[in-house]
Order: sequence, then C-alpha cells, then structure tokens
Amino acid sequence: MVRVDSRGIVAISILWAARIWGTLILAFVLFFLIASLFGEWGDGLRDPRELLVFLTFPCSTVIGLSIALWREGLGGLITTAGMVVAFIVRPDLIGQLFFSIGVLGPGILYLIYSMLLAAARNGPHPGRPAHS
Repeated sequence: MVRVDSRGIVAISILWAARIWGTLILAFVLFFLIASLFGEWGDGLRDPRELLVFLTFPCSTVIGLSIALWREGLGGLITTAGMVVAFIVRPDLIGQLFFSIGVLGPGILYLIYSMLLAAARNGPHPGRPAHS
C-alpha cells in the first residue's frame, strides 16, 4: 500500500482541480476559436495591439493548457505568462472575471502543483530542519 501524506493529497487535489478546470476552459476557448474561424472574423487583427492580444489569448491559453496536461509547470507558465501579457496590453480585461479568474486560475494551479512537486523531489535542504 502506498502511503500519501497530507502534502501529497493537497498536491494531487491541486493537480486534478487544474486539470478539470483547465480542460473545461480549453474546450470553451477552442469552441469559440473554431466558431470564429467559420464566422465573420472582422477587422480585429489589423491593429498590432489586437494581434498581440490574440497571440496571448486565445493562442497561448490553448497551447499552455494543452501542454499542461503532460508538462504541468511548462504549460502553467505559458498560460500564466500569456494572460499577464494580455492584461498588460489590455488592462480592461482584468475586470472581466472570465479572464482574470477563469483563464488564469488553471495556469496558476499548474504552477503551484509544479512547485510542490519540485519541493517534494528535492526533499529537505541542507541547513533547514526537515518537516515531519
């Protein structure tokens, strides 16, 4: 029988929350991205600022959340960095809950899980007391 401590249970819970939440966001974004390709795209990508926002959301979100299913840290970093750039270019997106919480949340959870995993692999550091 494999013994899992409370930190392992927390890490696994964070991972599955990120996977479920991220997969739902990924499906939602892909649906609208594909629907917009078959609909009228409009003039939105003629402005370089709008092109940058398009590359950060939805492109970096789709790429990051897809990669995060296999490489949690890298995918979480791509998703989170893309959204941060989108917020810098268009600060008005921060006030929209879908963007600020809905899309950024899974990326942050993947990063947290990745850090917990790295800390568990490295074990206690020299000079620091071991936690029991």
